Amino acid sequence: MATFRSPFDRSPVGTIIGILVTIMVLYVLFTIVGWLIALLYRFSPILLVAALIIDYKVVLNYLTGIKNLFQRKPIFGLLAAGATVVLYPFVFLYFLGMALFRKKVKEARQEADIRRNGKWTDYEEVSDEPVDIDTTFEELPPPPVARRRDEPGYDEYFK
Repeated sequence: MATFRSPFDRSPVGTIIGILVTIMVLYVLFTIVGWLIALLYRFSPILLVAALIIDYKVVLNYLTGIKNLFQRKPIFGLLAAGATVVLYPFVFLYFLGMALFRKKVKEARQEADIRRNGKWTDYEEVSDEPVDIDTTFEELPPPPVARRRDEPGYDEYFK
């Protein structure tokens, strides 16, 4: 049979060791995040150039949005522009992510269009000479003769 132990009956050494392990884990995590942010600040111009090469409209749309925010609410526009300047590596990372996302969406649309409509063929020049095809043609039956109202039997069509 299990016995109930109060958490206050534990040894204080175990609690201190748990706190120290937690502090060490948090220190390591913060150090890793700091390194990643330092790398992001160092390589952010490369991210911007890559985003511009992949899809420059992402950057233009962002700048247009900031401009429109300035026109509608100048204080928020100023805050957004300041945050963009201060946090530029994260903004450039956002640009790269959106450019890659839009590229994937464009490729998926093209693949869906190919699946739906088929692949376009290249231009092929056809010769002007007639081609001899050995095909037998069947004669079509003559078209039905239209009957006029004044002919006998016309009203039988509607019974």
